[in-house]
Amino acid sequence: MSSKKLLIVLAVLAVIAVIVYFPSGSKTERSFKTSLVDIDTSAVTEIIISPKSMNGKSYKVFKEGNGWKVTLENGKTATVPNDKAKRLIEQILTIKPKRLAGRSKAKWSEFEVDSSATRIVVKEGGSTTLDIMIGKFLFQQPRSVSTYVRLSDDNDVYLVDGFLSMSFNQKPNSYRDNIVVKSDYKKWDQLVFSYPADSSFQMNKVDGKWVANNTKLDSAKTERFLSQLSRLTNSNFVDDFDSKSTSPQFELTISAHDSTIATVYGYQTDSLFVVNSSMNKESYFDGTKNKFMQKIFVGLNSLK
Repeated sequence: MSSKKLLIVLAVLAVIAVIVYFPSGSKTERSFKTSLVDIDTSAVTEIIISPKSMNGKSYKVFKEGNGWKVTLENGKTATVPNDKAKRLIEQILTIKPKRLAGRSKAKWSEFEVDSSATRIVVKEGGSTTLDIMIGKFLFQQPRSVSTYVRLSDDNDVYLVDGFLSMSFNQKPNSYRDNIVVKSDYKKWDQLVFSYPADSSFQMNKVDGKWVANNTKLDSAKTERFLSQLSRLTNSNFVDDFDSKSTSPQFELTISAHDSTIATVYGYQTDSLFVVNSSMNKESYFDGTKNKFMQKIFVGLNSLK
C-alpha cells in the first residue's frame, strides 16, 4: 500500500476513534447530573410521601396557613411542628448525586428504585417540582452509607450520600407533635399530683431542696424523675379517644413562681390509659405501652 493510501486509512481511523471515545458535548453533559433537586423551599406547599413500609399507600405533609399538617391513615389530619416540616425539606435538599450507578431499567429492581421504592413528590402550588424514588442503601468503607435514587421520569440511577431510605421510609405519625412536657425542670418549684382517693400529694422546692408533706425527698431519685419528666415525649398516638365523654382521673400540674408551666392529664378506661398535656392539647397518647403513665403519675414513696 502506498504512503498516500496509508495516510488516508489512518485519518479515517482517527476520526472513528474520536467519535467512539469522545462523545458529543450533549451526550457528555447527560452522562452525569450535578443536581437532582431544584425546589424553592419558601414556595413548597405539599410533600407527598409513599413509604416502602406502607406498600403503595401515601400521605402528604402540606401547608395550611402559617403551619403544616399531615394526613393520617384514618383520613384525619394532625398538626406538624414547623421545625419538623423544615427538617423534612432540608433532608430533601441533601439529595445530591455523587456518581452514576446505572442507566438501564434492568437495574431498577436491583437498586430498589422501581415500584418498591419510597417515593417523594414535592409540589409548589399546582406544579410538581420534584418526583424522586428512594431505593436501597449501600454500606461503603470507611463507615460511609449511600443510597440509590432515581428521578421518576428518568432511567438513570444515582448514588447519593446518606441513609435516605431510613430518613424517608416513615409513617405519618413520625411528623406529628409528640411532646408531652418540654421545659427546664431547674426552674420548677412546685408539682401537684391529683389522684383518686387519698393518694394525692404536692412537691415544693424549699431552699433548693424538694420536700413533700414536710418530708425531704431523696435528691437523686427526685433529680432523675424531674429530668425525665422535663423532656417527655411519646409516639404512641390514640386518635379515637373522646375526651368529652369522660373526665381525667389523674392530673399533674407543674408550676414555677406561681405560674403554671404545664398540666398533664390521665384518663383511665377499661382497657387503656390515655395521657394528654396542656403543652400539646391536640394529641392523646397511649399511657399503657412501656409503662408510660408510671413515668408521670408517680407515688410519693418512690421519691422518698
